Amino acid sequence: MGITTRRSLAALAASVLPLALTTLSVEGPAHAGADRRDGFFSGKLIDPATGDPVKGATVKVFRINTDHLLGSDKSGSAGRFRIEGLPAADEELDVRVNGSAVHYETGWVGCNHHVVPSWPAACSFGQGRQTPFRLQHL
Repeated sequence: MGITTRRSLAALAASVLPLALTTLSVEGPAHAGADRRDGFFSGKLIDPATGDPVKGATVKVFRINTDHLLGSDKSGSAGRFRIEGLPAADEELDVRVNGSAVHYETGWVGCNHHVVPSWPAACSFGQGRQTPFRLQHL
C-alpha cells in the first residue's frame, strides 16, 4: 500500500510541476510589464475666444479616481505640454489644469475639453496625444 501511495504522489507531483512552472513563466513577463513607465500624455492649451495658445499653465495628471499625482508639465510658448514616464497600467487619467499664474481658469478637464470647476463634472482621458484643451481667460 505504501508503494502505491508514493507512486500516486510522485505522479501527481510530476503532473503538477510542469503546470506550476508554466504558470510562473506566464506571470513573470506580465508582471514586469506593469512596472513599465513609457506612457505619455500630451496636448495643447488654447484660449477659446481667440484661438491663441495659453503659455505657462500647469497640467497635472492623476491616477483615475484618486489624488495620486502621476506627473505634470507647464505649457510652452505654443501652448503645448507633454508629461512622460507614465505607468503603462494607468490607462485612464484624471486631468487638472491650473492657469491662475497666467490669468486663466483652474479646474478639471471635462468631456468637451473645457475646464470645469469640480471633479464630478470632469471626465477621464486615455494616455497619448489629446485634442486641445480650452481655458477661459479671467
